[in-house]
Amino acid sequence: MQEKYWRYMVQIKAWIFYLDLYGENSYKWEKRINVFSAIVSSTSIAAWAIWQQLSFAWSFIIAISQVLSAIKGFLPYSRRLKSIVPFMEDLKFLYNKMEYIWFKVASGEMTEEEINEILYEFKNEYTNIENKHLKDETLLENEKFKKKSDMKTDAYFENNF
Repeated sequence: MQEKYWRYMVQIKAWIFYLDLYGENSYKWEKRINVFSAIVSSTSIAAWAIWQQLSFAWSFIIAISQVLSAIKGFLPYSRRLKSIVPFMEDLKFLYNKMEYIWFKVASGEMTEEEINEILYEFKNEYTNIENKHLKDETLLENEKFKKKSDMKTDAYFENNF
């Protein structure tokens, strides 16, 4: 039962690292889109006058900016951030509780039944957290984030346990 508890605790920590990478990526894309739109909209009139020879290219850039502005609300980046950040924060609290209890589990202070009971409570808490934050959001699996989060998880547990 100790092994089962340990694996679940590691899984929660890996999920925190994964969500952090997902959130960071979403933030970067959101920022890129906003900066691009701001630059194009604030320089469009001046650039149009200066670059009359390249008016077709500039009109294409402006058109892309307008399309991005129009569809921005449908892009997942800002919506993801609103879900991921509080989800990750709640998972951090859950993980901290699990790590605190780990000492009792590892030292043999808890019976198999007690470990099973606390693990059941943590799994229910995780389900409630997930339902609270991700009920309207789907996170597509990202293999690159998974590999990075696995590496961060391995490093975390090598350094702390």
